[in-house]
This record gives sequence, structure tokens and C-alpha cells, in this order.
Amino acid sequence: MAKSSDFQKLRSSHFLPRWLPLLALAGAGCSQQPAVAPPAATPPASVSPSPASTEPSEEALERLRSLGYLDTSGLPKLGAGKGVKLLDRKLVSPGYTLVVFAGTCTAQLLTLEGEIVRSWKAEPCHRWEHAELLPEGDLVVVGSRLDDTADQDPKNTGRYIMRLSWSGEVVWRLEINAHHDVCLASDGTLVTLVRSNRRIPAIDPDNDLADDSITFLSPAGKVLKSVSLYDVLSSSRIPFTIQKAGAPEGGKGLIDLFHSNSIRSASVPELEGRSPIYGRDAVIVTSRHQDELMIIDLRSRQLLWRWGRGVLSGPHEATILPNGNILVFDNGLSRGWSRVLELNPLAPDKLIQFAPGPSRLFSRVMGACQRMPNGNTLIVHSEGGAAFELTAQGTPAWIYEGTQQTSDGHRVKLIRMRRLPTAMVEDILSRRGT
Repeated sequence: MAKSSDFQKLRSSHFLPRWLPLLALAGAGCSQQPAVAPPAATPPASVSPSPASTEPSEEALERLRSLGYLDTSGLPKLGAGKGVKLLDRKLVSPGYTLVVFAGTCTAQLLTLEGEIVRSWKAEPCHRWEHAELLPEGDLVVVGSRLDDTADQDPKNTGRYIMRLSWSGEVVWRLEINAHHDVCLASDGTLVTLVRSNRRIPAIDPDNDLADDSITFLSPAGKVLKSVSLYDVLSSSRIPFTIQKAGAPEGGKGLIDLFHSNSIRSASVPELEGRSPIYGRDAVIVTSRHQDELMIIDLRSRQLLWRWGRGVLSGPHEATILPNGNILVFDNGLSRGWSRVLELNPLAPDKLIQFAPGPSRLFSRVMGACQRMPNGNTLIVHSEGGAAFELTAQGTPAWIYEGTQQTSDGHRVKLIRMRRLPTAMVEDILSRRGT
């Protein structure tokens, strides 16, 4: 366990808040009821979320939305960090940690103490956006070879999804406009988000918009099927007003309307009788630019549930917990500080909040969170290049400072981090070695 003097130093660092208690919130700003798809014979009810009382101008929000993931403007030059600080082994959730560095296109598999068990890297590369370790030991990566801020058309930025072996060789590489996320479905297929340009006169008669498609790939990297997010929303029985966001600078160019950043299964079989949002074919999508979480039934291609606008601002990586609740990283673009929220999607009038208060935690881009089997929560402060694991009572148990830095002295941002089960990784190690 770290000495108390060590913890005082860590506590006052750039990324670790002085306190991170759990708060139960209730009030006008957090009382928005969810929109849930009614039976087909019943007209859906319209829900109008309450606007945030201190929102900045739309112009200011657009500047924050348009920040590049590798943009370091306004950030302190922290330099490379010291890696893992294991504060209390008895409190920490066991397992190995997969760390994904955005700008160096690397991933590292770490022990709880921070020892590197395996690392992967790709060149040439501009950034990685997510990496998922498969049970057999291969790593699936979403990335791009070129800077997409230099060209608005993702077709010109060399986006790809690829599969690397345990030892780092390329198993396959698919040149496709995949972005932000990839996950393993229960049937062994891979699910990712793929962007395509579409002209929708109802949105903008003069500019294309970037539509996101939920896309399934075979383990060998072949496209199996895809579902357009715009098509789902435009045909939804639940009223969904498209929020004007992601407009190109100067009014000409590609409209980044959704900027979806995660796609995860929403299926909880034992809760399916409670609501169809937990059905076998349900997925949850997080949209940064719509400030929304959306649960979609992929079989019927229908929106089942939506929530967030007026409460969330620029969110990332919503996941369904085993109890049916949702965990999400709320960047707080309109507030100027970030938090992690847990909510019951069927009654989100009370939110459980991990929050340090204004100015102590603010990740303008990226951000991630994960609920551990022992009830702890792993929070990734992407722009700070750091992460911390908290108990349910808000006690820090484990801290990580990113160990890479840019040529100009900034700490390399952490795009994602995931704690993996000990049994899974040790099975891989027994079969494939270190």
C-alpha cells in the first residue's frame, strides 16, 4: 500500500480529484424521463428534456466538439508519468489492464503492478481509437493512418480495422471507414461503427452528413451486415429531433452529425421480461454530438429507448451493467467539468454520480469508464493521460499515469483502458507465452 505522503502527492496531481464520492442526484436538470418505444398500436409520447441552465453559446460548444483527439491546445505539459500506483491491493479489482495510447498507436497489457506483459504497435499510423483483446490472444484495432483534421472525408484518411496476433503480426487488415470502437459479440462476430457520406436534403441540401452504421464483421474481417443510424432514427416510432451539431467551419463541408463513439451489447437475458431494451438483439450507442444514449433493436432496426439530451454533454462509452443500469462517461462540454454517471434506464430520475466538482476533472475529448466485478469503477481521464480506480465509497484503490510523452512534452492521451479477467489472460499466457 502507498504511504500516506505518497497519496497526498498523488491527490494533488493534475488528474486525481481531491474527492470522488458517490452522489445521488435529483432535480429538474436530472428528472428527464426516458423515451421508450411503446407497442405499435399505441402512439409514442414526446419527451422534451430540460435545457442546461448555464450552457455556453452554440459557437463555443461547436469549438469543443470539433477538437481533434490529439489536440493538446490549452493542456499542461505533464510529460511521461510513472505508471501504476497500487494504493491498496485489498481494494483493487483483480485482473490485467489493457491500455491504448492514442497518438503513438500502441497498446500495452499490464499486470496490476504495471509490469508490461505484452505490447502491440503499428506503423505508419496517426492514431488508434480502440483495441479489444480477444479470448484467443489476438488484438483487434480501430485506427487511421493519416490526420482526419487535414481532410474531412474519412475515405482519404486511411481508416482501418485490423487484427494483430498475440506476437504482433498482422492477421488481416480491412480498409474501411471504421471509427472509435470495436467489440466482440456473443456469437463471435465483431461489431464496429463505420462512417459514410450521405446527402440528406432535410438536414442540409448543400452539404453531406457523416452517417454512422453499426457494422458486423466475421472473425476473418468480412463485412456481414450494417444498420444505418440515420435510417433508424428517421423511421423511429419514438420522436427524435436531430440536434444541429458537427457543422463544418465556414458552413461548407462534411457535417459530423452523430459522432458516435461506442457500440455495446445491451442484452441482459434475465431482464428481457422487464423490458425489450434488454433483448438479445439490443445494442446501446453513445452519440457525442447528439448528447444521447440510444438503445436499438438490430433485428427490427427500431429505436427502443433514448435519453440524455439536457443532462449529458458530449458523452462517451455507455455500457449496460449486469443489473440493467447504464454507466457512462459524461464529458460535460456545457459545464466545463466531467463526471461518470450510473442510471436506471427505466427510471433515470435519480443519477448516481462520480464527480469531483468543477475544474477538478475535465476531459474535453475521449474519456472512458468500466464497472469492475467487485463494484469498483475504473475512470479514464483521457486528456490527462491517466486513470484511477475507485471503490463504491469513492476511495482510490489504483492509479495509472501514462508512461509515454509527445515530442513537445505532453503526456500521450489514453484513448481507452480496460481491466480484463485474470483467468482470460492467464489462459492466453499458458497457450501462447509471454
